[in-house]
Order: sequence, then structure tokens, then C-alpha cells
Amino acid sequence: MSLNPFTRRAALASGAVLTSTAVLAACGGESDEVDTLDQIENPDENITPEGMPIATEKITIDFLSARPSTTAEDWNEVSVIQATEELTNVHIDFGLVPQDGAAERRNLALSSGDYPSAFYRNGVGTGDIATYGERGTFVALNDLLEAHMPNLTALMEKSPQIREGLTFPDGNIYSTPQIYDPSFPGLRYMFKIFARQDWLDQFGMAVPETTEEFEAYLQESVNTIDGAIGLTDPVNLGETYPTLYGTFGVANQGTAAGQIDLDPETGKVRYFPLSDGYREMMEYLHGLYSKGLIPADIFSSDRATFTAQGSDGLLAACSTAAPAGYFGAEGENYVVVPPLVKNAGDTPVWHAVRSELASIGHFVMTDRCEHPVALARWMDYWYSEEGARQFFLGNEGDSWEEVDGEYKLLPEITEGQSVDDGLKPHSIFMGGSYPGWLTERWFGGVESMPQARESSLAMEPYAISDVWSAFTFTPEESDVLGTVGAEIGKYLGEARAGFITGQTPLSEWDTFVETLENIGLSEFMEIQQAAYDRRQ
Repeated sequence: MSLNPFTRRAALASGAVLTSTAVLAACGGESDEVDTLDQIENPDENITPEGMPIATEKITIDFLSARPSTTAEDWNEVSVIQATEELTNVHIDFGLVPQDGAAERRNLALSSGDYPSAFYRNGVGTGDIATYGERGTFVALNDLLEAHMPNLTALMEKSPQIREGLTFPDGNIYSTPQIYDPSFPGLRYMFKIFARQDWLDQFGMAVPETTEEFEAYLQESVNTIDGAIGLTDPVNLGETYPTLYGTFGVANQGTAAGQIDLDPETGKVRYFPLSDGYREMMEYLHGLYSKGLIPADIFSSDRATFTAQGSDGLLAACSTAAPAGYFGAEGENYVVVPPLVKNAGDTPVWHAVRSELASIGHFVMTDRCEHPVALARWMDYWYSEEGARQFFLGNEGDSWEEVDGEYKLLPEITEGQSVDDGLKPHSIFMGGSYPGWLTERWFGGVESMPQARESSLAMEPYAISDVWSAFTFTPEESDVLGTVGAEIGKYLGEARAGFITGQTPLSEWDTFVETLENIGLSEFMEIQQAAYDRRQ
């Protein structure tokens, strides 16, 4: 794979010091200066205001893009990208770098001043967006949205939460979002607990409804089935915690705001890991772990181990989107467990609801873009029905066909291989972290499987309706969150593992609280409250 000029420069810069005078113009321009803001108001005559193509004569725009290993090595050889280039007359020099090293490469580019027209699929954090947006390095998209991005604007008008979550305290929108269609249950209620129906039948047990019944099922499985493993998940219990949030009364505004929810007593934001409910959740999980019902190596396990154990028919229960999507035929034996309650007769509630605004920061335009209107229109295409469908399915006839009003992948895409492998020559969505509009109509991942859909619909009657998107912050607030917030997050992960495994006794809870305060929790929460208040 050849590197575009920007990528080559960045690679060289990793071993040499760049001076500020080494900045080169993006988008193939010859000048050292690009007046991006002027081009927004007065675009080149070659750029069309609407319709296709976007440019009368072909133009090239350079990116720095994070490439997941599950996608093609050269995106310009992918059929949907080739078709879109033919449609738009816009060639994207993607500047692909491995996903694992993309953040470092981006930071190097920004610090050196040698950066491209846009960062794509980079997952730029809200702190960097605020900082570089205020400096003018990242272009505010407000005017472009109004004048040249009708598809994304229509989605924001339909769901004001998207615009709210994209807008920074200075009133500007700097990135385009990853949007989950709210009518797609497999994504809104993604992670659930599943138990084996065949083992429940063997034990003469009903599907558990209480935490005590669930523990009894796990105990019976481990005692009865040779080699059985109790409860596990692919990411060190990271997909299990959300499934218990409603049970223990935390994360009452959904999962997008991290460890922040609304205190039901004060109406203020709270750090819910300090709540009585969260402590009860730790006590419950510690009880399961201490009885051998959670694997001893849960905090050093990985997805490959999880998949192998499930495929071998060893898991009594697991937290995931759909076992059939990972375990094959063995996964069909699982049935979803409804939202657990602590006591029989309690009302079940489901707090693990994901925001419609799934994430931001996967596309930002910089002040080095020579053709901002063209780039905005190119990006907006992926939020149209046609463009979004192409992004996830590829081109009609190449990888899918319409059958009775539904989009069906061709047999050569699905037979004898995973869907991701089959679509690799035709699409680039694999690996996640993309800006785009995802609906059940054109997404073929695990979350759209019948088991995922049916289990998610089972959660829907219990789901909370008021769901926050992630907060946005000022540059000053982001500086604090980047240090204090990171320390708090790291300590929480360590403490949580300690409580569950018993390495840290729950009798030391007060020390846990005191340590968080010493790190700077009060300042952290003042920032969270300010962000919440700005939305009111």
C-alpha cells in the first residue's frame, strides 16, 4: 500500500524534529496557505452546489484514516469507494495507518502543524475537539451543515438529541456523528445476559428472574455439567456491568455518559460508582466470583477465549449481543434473561440503553482543506439513504440484491466465510469507529441477527426512555478530564477488579471513596455538573 504525501511526512516525522515552517498545504494545493473559511463562503467554480457530481473536474482530498485490520489494505480498491468516486468526482487519498497507532500519528501531525484536510475514523476525543476547535484547527461545520449537508441536517432535525450531543459549549459543531437508528433494538439494547435453555430444561428450572435464581442456575450448571463455566463475557465483565445497572439502580440515564447519572434524591449529577446500589452490585459479583461462578481469570481473559469457550459448549451464561453470532450452532441454545430484580415482585427496569448519538469525533475537517464544500458534500452523502446503504452493504449487484423489499447479501458474500470477510472487497465499515447512519435495514452485523433482535425486543418494555448522549466540554474542562478524569477511570477499574476478586475487601469501601476524592473527584464532578447544566 502506498502512502499519501501526508502519511509519508508523518512517518518521517516520527524520527525527526519538524519545524513550524514545514507545514504543507492539503488537498494537493501548491500554496503554503489555504483559506478554508473563504472557500466555505466562496467555493471554487469547479464545485457544484447540489446534485452529482460534486466536482465538475475531479479533485483529490487527503485524509489521515485509521484502518481496522478487518478492512481492505487499500480502501481505494474497495468497490463502494470506487463507485462513490465515480459518482462524486472526488478522489479521497485516505492516508491509511493501522488503527492501533492512529491516535499517536494524529497527535504527531497536529503538534507538528503538518496535518491533512481531515481526520477520518480516528476517534478524536472531545477534549481534542474542543481544544483544536477553539484554535481554529478544526473547522466549525455549522454553516456547511446548513448550506451543504441536507442529509445529516435532516437526521438532526428528526432527533434533536443528535445536534445537542454534537454541539460544544462555544455553540459549534466540529465533527460528524455515528448515529444508531432508535428503531434498531439490537444496537439500542446491545448487551444482555443469556442462559442455556437446554441446561435450564435439564435442571427443571425456569429462566431466572431474580439475582438469587440466576445464582442458583449458575451453581447448578457448574456442579452438574462437566467443565461448565458460570458467567463470563469477552471484555473482563465490561459487557456484564451494564446488564446489571437497572437491577442495582445505577446508570439511570443510559450508558453514554460513562459513570455519570442523575441522583434521584438531589436532581444533580452523581458519580454512581459511589452509590449504595453500585456497592451492592460489587457485592453480588464478588459473591459469584468467590463461589467459582465467574472464571478466576476473568480480568485477563479476551474475546478469543470467550468465543472458544462458548463454541465448545462450556458457558452456562454470558453477556453479549447474541451468542449465535459468536458460538455458531452452540449459540442457538441460549435464551435471554430478562432484567434481573433483587427480590421477587420488584419491577424490572433496563438501564443499559445506548444513545442514538453513538459517538462523535470520527470525522473532523481541518483548516488545511482546500475544498471544504466538496468535502462536506462528500461526507453528507454517507448520511443519505443511498449512501448509508452503500457504506454497509456495498454496491447493489456486487454484494447484495433487493428481495421482496429487503436487502439480501449475495450467497458468495456469506457462504463459507464471515460476513465481514465477504464484504471486505466491497465495504469499509468493518471494525467500527466510523461516521455514519446505522439502521437495521442495511446493517448485517451480529446485532441484526434474529437472536439479537428478539432478545433486544424483550428488553424494550423495561427500558428507560430518557437517555443522555455523552457530554461535551470546554478546552479548560477537557484539560482537567484528561488528567484527573483519566486517573479516576484507571483507579475505578483497578478497584472494581479488586472488589470482585476479593483482593480488596468491600470493608475497605471508605478507603475507595477517600482515594477518589484525593485524586480529584470533586473537581471532576463540578465539570460534569456544568456540562449537564448547559443542556438544561
